[in-house]
Amino acid sequence: MAKILVVDDHAPNRDLIVALMGYEGHQSIEASDGSLALEQVRIEKPDLVICDILMPTMDGYEFVRQLRADPAIAQTEVIFYTATFMEREARSLANACGVSNVLIKPCEPQEILRIVEHALLHASSIEMQPDELQFDREHLRLLTDKLAFKVSELERANQRLSALTDLNLQLASERDPHVLLDKVCRGARDLLGARYGVLGVHDKNGDGDEYISTWGLAPEQAEKIKRLGIDDQIFSEVMAEGRAQRFSRSEARPSTSRLPDTYPSAECGLLAPVMSLNRTYGWILLIDKLGSQAFTEDDAQLLTIHAAQAGRIYENGSLYNEIKHTAQQLQIEIVERRLAAEALVKANETLEHRVQLRTAELNETIEGLETFNRNVSHDIRGPLGGIASAAKMAQDLIEADEKARAIRLLQAVAAQASMTEKVVESLLALARTSNVTLQTRSVDMNILLSEVIESIRLARSAGSIPVVPTPLPKIEADLELARQVFVNLIGNALKFAAEASKPSVEVGVVESAGQPIFFVRDNGVGFDSEQAKRLFKPFQRLHDNRFEGSGVGLSIVKRIIDRHGGKVWAEGIPEKGATFYFSFGEKPSMIPI
Repeated sequence: MAKILVVDDHAPNRDLIVALMGYEGHQSIEASDGSLALEQVRIEKPDLVICDILMPTMDGYEFVRQLRADPAIAQTEVIFYTATFMEREARSLANACGVSNVLIKPCEPQEILRIVEHALLHASSIEMQPDELQFDREHLRLLTDKLAFKVSELERANQRLSALTDLNLQLASERDPHVLLDKVCRGARDLLGARYGVLGVHDKNGDGDEYISTWGLAPEQAEKIKRLGIDDQIFSEVMAEGRAQRFSRSEARPSTSRLPDTYPSAECGLLAPVMSLNRTYGWILLIDKLGSQAFTEDDAQLLTIHAAQAGRIYENGSLYNEIKHTAQQLQIEIVERRLAAEALVKANETLEHRVQLRTAELNETIEGLETFNRNVSHDIRGPLGGIASAAKMAQDLIEADEKARAIRLLQAVAAQASMTEKVVESLLALARTSNVTLQTRSVDMNILLSEVIESIRLARSAGSIPVVPTPLPKIEADLELARQVFVNLIGNALKFAAEASKPSVEVGVVESAGQPIFFVRDNGVGFDSEQAKRLFKPFQRLHDNRFEGSGVGLSIVKRIIDRHGGKVWAEGIPEKGATFYFSFGEKPSMIPI
């Protein structure tokens, strides 16, 4: 059994050698750099030292030089165990300082054991007479070249990390998820120098949809791949394990054969999961590294970082949209609450005024009802009283066999009954205008006016009536109620213009603030403008019994217009005529002729 000192600044490298030496029954001791190893050699007096070359504090060459300079330990056998970089120069310097055996990393275990056994069995007196100046020159050049190589590697790594950082910044500002995924796929291919790239993810909203992006493939090949699922074969394994996989055709069981048949043939590949901290969404696949036989472990690490960042950005995009939607809803709610608060303040400010107006309206309504009741009582009680008296007198005359006088009295009864019937019909018509359900539709006022004029003409058995129509627009209104308005207003106009030397009634329209205002104008007896407010109250008759009528026609007109949300008013001059204006709502639908 031999005592062997293992010197390496990387613990995994030491562990491998220590395990092999233990397997062969040798005792191992360890040191992490040349200066510690020198102390161990002086204390432990090992039979063999297996030493790395490039280490911090003191490298392998300096360690061996100081070892050979100390007569007490100068004959210690040394094996260099180093990387393939600068292999020829390493062997040359090793010979110069009395090291005849060099192991090149990585090395098979059998080769390590063979060299160790050879060094132990063939240890001999070591003579070292190196040219100190030449040795230092070669040693310095080797270290300089190694440092230059490391600097070059670091520059390449920095360039790739910088490109990765720039790419992630671009991805972080992208809100369209599909554009984001396309950029992730292209960025991965460009970053690692692959022949083509494929990315497949599940929809982040969890509704079962999938999205596949490709970069570097012919369009027809890309379409075939996009028709496949993303959970086939090797892809599901990578998503389940949550770590990257490298594969190549040179493997004993090549993973490239596990790609779906639709994929192009591949020499090597690299597959990494697209995942956030909470969920795995899919994967990124890169095929065939340009200028190399395989992807490296550094490539796998870089793609893993890129895919993880993409997973987080992909997930955060959904969170961003949710937050944006919530913020918009909150803004709408804030505006609605502000408007409601303003409306409440305004309502409170105007409440007293509105109460006063409403009270005045109610008082006016009560007064109108009282007047209505008085007029109804007067207009019905009078005829009924006359009917009763005339009927009693007619009965007495019949008993006295004065039939001629009795017949005259019965004719008076019939006239009074007819008058009472008209009053009742007027009351029913007034009630109907308040109870009927509005059935609004498009009404052609020209056609309606023609029908009303013809019906009045037929009712009067006249060849013609003096009504002059002008073109009217179409509006939205209840057809039958609009007909009643024309019937009442035109009928009144004809009645009050009958005493004129040349009666005339004009029906037309004017426009005010974009809405049609209809009018019916006559050249009749007119009225005093101070009495205008009485016109639309039930049973109010400005001309007493000079003209027949029940006194409810204009009341019916007002109720119909009120039901439509419109306005009605009148202007008149005694003995020169009157004009009645009305509209069906503040903003009715108006279709010009």
